[in-house]
Amino acid sequence: MNMIDNQKNAPFFKFENLRIYHKALMFSNAVLAIYDRTENDADRMVTQKLFEAASQITSCIVEGSTSNKSAFIGYLQQAKSNIRVCVTLCALLLNRKVIDEEQANDIRNELIELTKMTGALIVSLQGEANQQENTNCKL
Repeated sequence: MNMIDNQKNAPFFKFENLRIYHKALMFSNAVLAIYDRTENDADRMVTQKLFEAASQITSCIVEGSTSNKSAFIGYLQQAKSNIRVCVTLCALLLNRKVIDEEQANDIRNELIELTKMTGALIVSLQGEANQQENTNCKL
């Protein structure tokens, strides 16, 4: 494979290299599957809110990845807020019997993993920002 082939396979957008982006996107797709199975209007409304919050997680990752490190950290903190909203909406869907206990646990586990990934990325970005500051101070 030559260099041109490598460039064709490389993602154009930086966020496409992030595992957390793909994880968030998969979560949004899973929520859409729940929405498709929901029949009652009130339950569809709650499921739609869950999808909106899930989509915001992905959007925050995408938007933040185009920013400087400190702004990206802010976007990731917003993503964590949306994860907490998803936890609440998931509990509501469980209470309304739109999803069962097993589905609720699966969703909760996905949200826990997203929270951990988001936190790890924040720590990594903070470390990079601190290293850059230390390097700039030495100059």
